[in-house]
Amino acid sequence: MGTTSWNMQDAASKGAFMVSVFFLATAVRGDWLLFIVCLGQDYLRDFLQTTDATLNSTLQSGDLLERYGFKDLHIYTTFAVLVSFCTFWGIGLTFDTYFYKNRKDKPEEWKCQPDRWLTKTNEWHEFFLGSCNMLVGSIISGFLSCYIINGGKNQLYLSISDYGWIYFLMSIPALFFYNEMVSYYPHRFFHNPWLYKNIHKVHHRYGSPTLYSTVAMHPAEFLMYQMFLALPIFTVPVHAAVYVVILLYGYYYGMMDHSGIKMDAVWPWQPSSLFHDDHHRYFHCNFGFNTILFDRFHGTLRRKNHKYGEKVFGGKGKADDSKEKESVYHQYL
Repeated sequence: MGTTSWNMQDAASKGAFMVSVFFLATAVRGDWLLFIVCLGQDYLRDFLQTTDATLNSTLQSGDLLERYGFKDLHIYTTFAVLVSFCTFWGIGLTFDTYFYKNRKDKPEEWKCQPDRWLTKTNEWHEFFLGSCNMLVGSIISGFLSCYIINGGKNQLYLSISDYGWIYFLMSIPALFFYNEMVSYYPHRFFHNPWLYKNIHKVHHRYGSPTLYSTVAMHPAEFLMYQMFLALPIFTVPVHAAVYVVILLYGYYYGMMDHSGIKMDAVWPWQPSSLFHDDHHRYFHCNFGFNTILFDRFHGTLRRKNHKYGEKVFGGKGKADDSKEKESVYHQYL
């Protein structure tokens, strides 16, 4: 009875963690605001009309912004930044306290690398760098949301009847596949020796990552990922709900697999959090994010019979003469 009760409590704790991480992830770039813009434009316009007189009267540049399609930009960016920071710091601090402080004496129960911890210097480094990138990202979302609600050209649509149910349903795996593709290939590209040493190594200083390291990377790398993820808005017709939900799922899982906390796979295509944690531990392998599909196809999935290290580039490691010949594929499911 005691064991059963503990298992239920542990499962409940993990479930609460994943739900909370999902909401934390939605705040990273303020994309909750983009969701409101896409699905509730009329209500938002009414709200802005009532607040515009008091907020916009203090800005001399209001007319200029309106002329270029960014009316009420200050409202969007302010809301995006404030809510993003409060959520990012608030929930991040909650889980940092729950796992890394209160359960620090039993890391083998929950930590991917129980014998490895970030130094205080790196903890603060990932916090400040992640916060800076999150600030930039939430401002970008504020700009996009403002641009869309002011009639800016984009390919998001709201009515399924515009392109039909078949197109709607097919767009879900297509967009998911696209997001994974623009995660795997640019990520692997940044593991080129020169790019790794000069740009991507900033992210790999966190050998045992935590939640804050999700967006703690070189600003050039961060902006490149944001560009690829925002590209469908302007190039291919995609339902607003499909775009936002898949985007937020990616942020949620990014938080989960950077958390350093043992989290089992929830969906059939999703690896456990150990998959990306091993990327930080072994460096040049496991380049994917939401799936192991591309890593299996290209042979960059970590294998036990290969040696890895920061100076072993290429993604496939070096052959090892040890007796362990099996793959670690099933370990990530």
